Amino acid sequence: MKKAIPILLTSAMVSGFMLSPAVYADNNENTPVEEQEVANYFTVAGEIKKITEEQSGNYFAAVENGEQQFGFYFNDKVKVYDNTGKEVELKEGMNITAFVDTNNIMLMIYPPRYSPDVVIVQTDQNGTVELQQFDENLLNKKKDLKIFVNDQTIIENLAGVKKSKEDIINKDVLIFYEFVLESYPGQTGPKKIVILDEYSQEVENAIAIAETDFYEVNGEKMIPLRLISEQLGFKVESIGNGAIISKGNLSFTITRGSTAYGYNKALRYFKEAPALLEENKTYVPYEFLETLIELSEE
Repeated sequence: MKKAIPILLTSAMVSGFMLSPAVYADNNENTPVEEQEVANYFTVAGEIKKITEEQSGNYFAAVENGEQQFGFYFNDKVKVYDNTGKEVELKEGMNITAFVDTNNIMLMIYPPRYSPDVVIVQTDQNGTVELQQFDENLLNKKKDLKIFVNDQTIIENLAGVKKSKEDIINKDVLIFYEFVLESYPGQTGPKKIVILDEYSQEVENAIAIAETDFYEVNGEKMIPLRLISEQLGFKVESIGNGAIISKGNLSFTITRGSTAYGYNKALRYFKEAPALLEENKTYVPYEFLETLIELSEE
């Protein structure tokens, strides 16, 4: 999920970090350049020197760019692609560029620590990645690049949900391509487009609730069942010792004190049993919100 790791960061950049909209396959030297904002994101780049696991279960990558140092947090919800668009796992020694939302709140600390939405791993394979915005004619904001989309073009959001070319209009997107025709504007047919505007406002609101109203039980983050479900358009019907959550053809039967719950005609299991942690408020593991979001986005 886009905001799965609520890391505090700083809106003030450390002078000298590379901020660039494009990531090239042959860019092995991450030369610092002048700071610049790219759409609603900035980028930081360097070589991963060490990856450690935090007590929270998240990971922290320590990165160096010349004499400059920074780090970033990630988990399995943070998307990692190489410059060809293939999903990969982060490893020590990789040269990366991390895309960080400028709206993230940041802590003034050195070396700085970031919470990126996407990380691009640079390889020796032919491929370029650019962060762009396109209008209804698929022309970018600077009007110097036009893209062509066909049935072979992969278009998806950060959750991996397939989208159409209409969904990319006026959105922050990463395009993965191999070459640009020498014309004005330049023209290319990206093989993959990833929409960074992952969720609807309703989903963002549900995530915000989960990030502020929660308890930890045996290491599991427990969030309010009714509040997050209704925010996503689900109907919540109390059944005394639990609730039935439904929308369209989807139905969940949640029972307090039991890790087992019903999903349509199947049986699933929580890591921690739902519980009445406040008066008249049943709390469920955070994983249930992820399930509701995934099903809502399909």
